[in-house]
Amino acid sequence: MARPFDDPTPGWLSDYAQIEADIGQMAEFAAVLRSEVVDNYAPRALHVSDELAAELPDPPASFPELANFARTHRDSQLNTSDLVYFYQEATWGLATAASDISARYGEADAFSAARVSEVEDALDRTAAAKPPPTEA
Repeated sequence: MARPFDDPTPGWLSDYAQIEADIGQMAEFAAVLRSEVVDNYAPRALHVSDELAAELPDPPASFPELANFARTHRDSQLNTSDLVYFYQEATWGLATAASDISARYGEADAFSAARVSEVEDALDRTAAAKPPPTEA
């Protein structure tokens, strides 16, 4: 199949193939993903967050290696806690986007109605679109 004249796709992607999506399966995927977040991930994430909140006692100032370890350990605890939280938010966002797309195009011929930009817009409205800010 030849590319249309007005196709802005770069030449190095000229042999790309269409991606087909089953809208009914997308709705089922969204429901299962939401259930997994609510029933399995969220309760365990709270437990992990509580465990990560435990602070180590301050090491003696005369032991700089241990002080450096304690600082690095605390940074790792905070980073892990952030990742646990953002994973839950992103997973929920992905389920929300899949549900939105399936609801919007469930009655239409999805292969001709849905556009990549609309899927991207659905993801942009969720936490799945933006990774957490990194500290420099």
